[in-house]
Amino acid sequence: MSQVLDFVGRVIKAGCSIVYPVRRGSDMRLHRMQVQQVVPGDGDRPPQITGFNSDGRRVNVQNVNNVVVAVPLGDPE
Repeated sequence: MSQVLDFVGRVIKAGCSIVYPVRRGSDMRLHRMQVQQVVPGDGDRPPQITGFNSDGRRVNVQNVNNVVVAVPLGDPE
């Protein structure tokens, strides 16, 4: 199984805290998400990260090239 890497080359694992960009109209923000599941991509589908954002909403992120691991698994916040 291949590993899913963030923008700077760190491995994204379940339990990590990541930061990803969100655009609403002309407003750009960074949102934080607690990763619950990481599905590596295959030839037809890109990698996908599933988790819960700071508002408690379930989020699916497919563009892993724009995410950064803020708190790796096992590190204190």
